[in-house]
Amino acid sequence: MAAVNLLPSDISPKGPVVKISNLIKSLAIISFVTFLVLALGMVVFFILNSAALKSVNLSSDQLKTSIKTLEETEQGLVLVRDRITKAKQVLDAESGLLETESLGKITASIPLDVSLSEAVISKDLLDVTFVATNSQGLAALMAQIISEESFAKIELVSFSFNPNAGYVPSFSLKEK
Repeated sequence: MAAVNLLPSDISPKGPVVKISNLIKSLAIISFVTFLVLALGMVVFFILNSAALKSVNLSSDQLKTSIKTLEETEQGLVLVRDRITKAKQVLDAESGLLETESLGKITASIPLDVSLSEAVISKDLLDVTFVATNSQGLAALMAQIISEESFAKIELVSFSFNPNAGYVPSFSLKEK
């Protein structure tokens, strides 16, 4: 059935106005469809970017965890390296073994009236203090120290006399 136009024909739009009206109606439909396509595209774009952002955040968290684990491992390696360095220093350091043996030789043959008061043993150096109750014991002690061939340098650091104890000589003996 055909549409019946009940409006008077003199007020109906004329040819150019109908063409412009149809053109505007077509433009409105095209614009609306374009708007819907762009809106749908933007929604899809935001959904995809949201998924990508979640993936990047997850990857970032995994990398942060990995970095923290590697930092702890690195700290452990630094501690192990320090321990190895200190162990090498201890193993490479020369001990006072020779000085101890020399002190043992001296103390084994000192007279009975001479006693060892103090001894400090370090690398290549032996500091000893004796107490001699009489001058004969002091002379025998000095002869014993001078006759010991393992010392490169014998230095009398101090010499004192105490009426209660006797002669108190202190020596600094340097190993060869």
